[in-house]
Amino acid sequence: MEWFYIIIFVSGLIFGSFLNAYFWRVRENKSIWTGRSMCTKCKNKIKWFDNIPIVSFLILRAKCRSCRRKISWQYPLVELWMGLVFVFVYYHISHITYHIPIYIPLVVDCFIIWFLTLIFLYDLKYQEILDRFTLIPAGILFIGILIFQFFNLSIFPSVASMLVGAGIASGFFLAQFLISKGRWIGGGDIRLGVLMGVILGWKLTILALFLAYIIGAVIGIILLIFSKKKFDSQIAFGTFLTVATFICMFWGDGILNWYFRLIM
Repeated sequence: MEWFYIIIFVSGLIFGSFLNAYFWRVRENKSIWTGRSMCTKCKNKIKWFDNIPIVSFLILRAKCRSCRRKISWQYPLVELWMGLVFVFVYYHISHITYHIPIYIPLVVDCFIIWFLTLIFLYDLKYQEILDRFTLIPAGILFIGILIFQFFNLSIFPSVASMLVGAGIASGFFLAQFLISKGRWIGGGDIRLGVLMGVILGWKLTILALFLAYIIGAVIGIILLIFSKKKFDSQIAFGTFLTVATFICMFWGDGILNWYFRLIM
């Protein structure tokens, strides 16, 4: 159904646009539910035809219609990413046999990726992970999973696996936080560990932690080589955790199977 891919892609663009708006309003301490979108520079309200994902950015040539100052490339890139990743999720789950309606894993996975993207961006830009980005989606997912399992519609790890995974990741970061007195790791990473455990279960959570440190080491070395960071510079570790979580969501089982075949 090619037409459905178009619907999914457009839906992703819309949710990407909403993510950008939410991202800015949270930082500015503004309600997401009231008031129209506005230019982040001149604060003039944006007309509906200047607020069409990607299209308006291209038509306006990356400049606000009112003040003519540049619009950040974050806006179209996030919108495009969400559109493409929504399509990827649908393509991925359409090739898996489920004993439940396909829209359930589609909605759940897109929900998770929306928050992972939000965490990635916010931590990358401000080196901060807010509790509302981790504990709220973790709670929603946990309750949803309990309901799914009650009706034998489980598409996630068992409740026990989620709790153990959340305990492993959050406990691992909590230990680092206490030992270093907050110098090595932030409190937001502890709460992100809870979300990772709920999403992945304990086996894939351990894999995600391992991958996050590998990705972080590689990126850190690259930044050092190009003099973008120093040895004592802070790095937004939440970005690596979200990337590793995304990888494990779709390829984690395959990676573990490959590893076990390799060592046996």
